[in-house]
Amino acid sequence: MERKADHATANRIYDEFDPVFNWKSEQGFEILTINLPGFRKEQLKVQVTSTRKVRVMGERHAGANRWIRLRKEFSIPENINVDSIAAIFEGTNLVVKLPRLEPKGQQTSPIGTTARPPPVHKETEKVQPPKPTKAELEKHAEKAQLPKPSGEEDKKEEALKAEEKGNVCDGVKQDYRSKMNAYKENLGGYMAMMKNNQREITVGMVAPAAAVLLLSIGFYATQMFTS
Repeated sequence: MERKADHATANRIYDEFDPVFNWKSEQGFEILTINLPGFRKEQLKVQVTSTRKVRVMGERHAGANRWIRLRKEFSIPENINVDSIAAIFEGTNLVVKLPRLEPKGQQTSPIGTTARPPPVHKETEKVQPPKPTKAELEKHAEKAQLPKPSGEEDKKEEALKAEEKGNVCDGVKQDYRSKMNAYKENLGGYMAMMKNNQREITVGMVAPAAAVLLLSIGFYATQMFTS
């Protein structure tokens, strides 16, 4: 049986098939479409070679001992990720999808057209620093306040105030003494005058006048101390 199969294969007559194909660019991919009328999926084989080529092979029976054979290679562009190439068979077309790498500049597609330029990213907006809260402002204001005077400074200030107050009291006392001496002198003169000029005035009339004078002196002294 193997000899008969080998003999049948040896008697085959092959017609080489040169397919129609085209390239096109899509977002992120280069698309290779090969038109293969009469071929089925199981009759085809797609390989990626070490020399960066896509190899498509296949053969189909054309009647009697005649066969149609396909063997075609396509160069892979430099901007293609060879590890992610995929192929699907749709109708009579073999579609090979070749994903592009991240663009580093302008690349040239296999059909001679200029590759799309890389997208321009918008400038990142500058982040504004957050505004300080009311609590933070109050905290900074407290730090900026001048330091309070120490206990020694308070004591010095109180001593100065007490000294000034003592000086004022001493002045009031001296003024009061001088006023009292003047009133005593005036009272003595008045009493002498009353004694010499009006001896007929009784003691009962002098006493009320003296009392009124003393009340006036006491009222004056009270006003002096309260002021």
